[in-house]
Amino acid sequence: MLQKSSCLSMRFISLFLFFPLFVSAQQQLTQTIRGVVREKSTMQVLPAAQISITADGQQMHTLSNEKGEFSISDIPVGRCNIMVSMLGFRAYAANNVLVYSGKEVVLEIVMEEDVHALQNIVVTPKTEKEQPLNQLAVVSARMLSSEEANRYAGSFGGDPARMTAGFAGVVAANDTRNDIIIRGNSPMGLLWRLDGFDIPNPNHFGVMGGTGGPIGMINNNQLSNSDFYTGAFPAEFGNATSGVFDLRLRSGNNQKHEFMASMGMNGFELGAEGPLNRKTRASYMINGRYSFLDLAMKLFNIDFSGSGSAAVPQYQDLSAKVNIPLKHGNLSWITLLGKSQIRQEPDFENVSEWLVGERGQDMSMRGSQIFSGVNYTHRFGYATRLENRVSYQLFKSSVTIDQIEYPSMDRFKDVYQSDNREGRFAWSSILNHRINTKNMIRTGVGADLFMTNVYNVGDSVVLNDFRGNTTLLKTFAQWQYRFTNTFSMVPGLYTHYYTLNGDYSIEPRIGFKWEATPRTAFTLGGGLYSQLQPRLVQLYMDEITGERVNENLTMSKSWQIVTGHSQRIGEGLHLKTEVYYQYLFNIPVIPAIPEESILNFGDDFDNEWDYLFVNEGKGRNYGVEITLEKFFNKHYYFLISTSLYESKYKGYDNRERNTKFAGNFALNGLFGYEWKMGTRTLFSTNLKVSYAGGKRYVPMRMTAITDGSSDNDYEFDYSQAYTNKVADYFRLDININMKQNYKRWASEWFAEINNVTNHKNIWMKYYDVSRNKEIVVYQYGFMPMGGLRIYF
Repeated sequence: MLQKSSCLSMRFISLFLFFPLFVSAQQQLTQTIRGVVREKSTMQVLPAAQISITADGQQMHTLSNEKGEFSISDIPVGRCNIMVSMLGFRAYAANNVLVYSGKEVVLEIVMEEDVHALQNIVVTPKTEKEQPLNQLAVVSARMLSSEEANRYAGSFGGDPARMTAGFAGVVAANDTRNDIIIRGNSPMGLLWRLDGFDIPNPNHFGVMGGTGGPIGMINNNQLSNSDFYTGAFPAEFGNATSGVFDLRLRSGNNQKHEFMASMGMNGFELGAEGPLNRKTRASYMINGRYSFLDLAMKLFNIDFSGSGSAAVPQYQDLSAKVNIPLKHGNLSWITLLGKSQIRQEPDFENVSEWLVGERGQDMSMRGSQIFSGVNYTHRFGYATRLENRVSYQLFKSSVTIDQIEYPSMDRFKDVYQSDNREGRFAWSSILNHRINTKNMIRTGVGADLFMTNVYNVGDSVVLNDFRGNTTLLKTFAQWQYRFTNTFSMVPGLYTHYYTLNGDYSIEPRIGFKWEATPRTAFTLGGGLYSQLQPRLVQLYMDEITGERVNENLTMSKSWQIVTGHSQRIGEGLHLKTEVYYQYLFNIPVIPAIPEESILNFGDDFDNEWDYLFVNEGKGRNYGVEITLEKFFNKHYYFLISTSLYESKYKGYDNRERNTKFAGNFALNGLFGYEWKMGTRTLFSTNLKVSYAGGKRYVPMRMTAITDGSSDNDYEFDYSQAYTNKVADYFRLDININMKQNYKRWASEWFAEINNVTNHKNIWMKYYDVSRNKEIVVYQYGFMPMGGLRIYF
């Protein structure tokens, strides 16, 4: 489908390439930079902070007011540097901030209190883009800047999940999905979080129990800076074993109404933000998207599927945030809605491809998600705040598969049918208290009520049939002790209890950070982590007895330890090395297939949960990761990451094997350069190259049929499970971007060419019994994309 629409994509790119690179010379365009300054641990506003902005050789200064707010107008469009200083705090700097004519720049600046506040020393400001926003995160964490990440090539139009694929420890060797595979773990081990709320799989065409999909629902234009964790994360995160993607939505502009319109291969988008009440600083932000191919097909009667079996994905999503500052706190509401469907029918027009009696699949897949959450934060003075969150989520997914026989066209209905839905009411209260400049604590409690309704039938056998409620109770505590400005310790404890089977876990964690010099830091962290089993696994019904034989499966668990070294080399250049070891235990394995493990599941549109599992498996992941990163400065940036790793597991037979995700190595390089053309135009080109070990698979073997005939059959050869890999994965992507500023609006043209070399990466191999041959399915080839955004 995507390849057949490449002609339409090329039209976008041609339009981009021939668009005028220069506009007529006019007076210098300017914009306003506004924001608020806060203390990092308490998030209290900081009055009287000094803000300095340098742009085009000009310097402008101001002080934050009693509400911590500041505003400087007449900033020339382009790039600027921002420095914030205040007595008793470590200085803050943000370089190369992008200034648009069509959109105000609104910043939230957080400053860290100086342990040696009484010493009147001069601190040179430094930009710490390599540091996460969460000050309690010590190892395996980094900030994902929304503006910088939007440059990355290969992100399929700004998918946050695909943006992480260039980071050390992350492997994403599947073009059809955005699963985040971290350090050889199954993508099921990832936790998604949005503005402090745990959220379900935020992807179109996702499945229950999965964390990925082909198209992300969250719009990068609405994101603020976020944190991404690849292991050994702090105690405030639970029910995850591989990593955490802690996304944060920005608040809308509380002084000026602004709008955005976008058209590209990912969809048509409309966005709006602005003040609800300028006096109280209340604001709104909303963004909606409709799938491009579906809308174009309906409006212009274009058949993208042609005469073949290619299916056109239909999806829509909407996200919104309302933010209301209060006298002693803040009230916010966020919502995320998504709907998707696709139908794929067999292509019988090419007669030579079909055998008499062969059956093709008519598959229909539908899904929808609703998330809505309210966060009320109350401040008890300067040092204490209480965050209270309540949310409701609904995840629905249904699949129906019929078979059609060739050439009679007889239809065999409901060969497979699933109707899964799960609602979740969630509540949490988190207390943050700064005892003094050296001590800060963060502790919380919460509960998730799961309302599950699943029904799955395959070949007339009921696999799941459950309607009921279960509850997960959670609590955690963390303490940060800063011995000095350069040495800190973060111990913590996380616990949760699951009412379905009475299972619980108590998980100690700890982290240390020592800044040996202003340029050198060492880190050490680790602890115990656990995760519930997928609901479809625990609710599986034995086809003979009808009993839920997996209901008493306990949580998968993982001990993890990470040590790291961070070195700043010159201006904006950063070298980071981490070494890690993970020991996994209590892992579900399958007695009927003793060579298999649940650690190999979770990266597909359909997972084979339909087995009796027992908690007798083990696993281990270990490796080294190196990242060399030049943050955007002097018109260019680059990021080079290398991961060398092993990922092993033991099945029911207690024999150690490679996991499905043991590619053993991953090399990524991201590069970009930006030119300023005149006073109004910024032109940039970005490149990404990926080279990673292929996924492992289970081959097939020929077996004799036992009915006395001379025919043969084929089955999976588990004696060679995950011994072999498909060919190594290679892809080169290029992104071209042009930003143009006008008096009252701005435009952004973008073109992305994925797999420039048209390299044939293997998606999967399987054996076609009817044709008696192995079939190789390849991933996307040369694939251009493009579009236009307008800000006004």
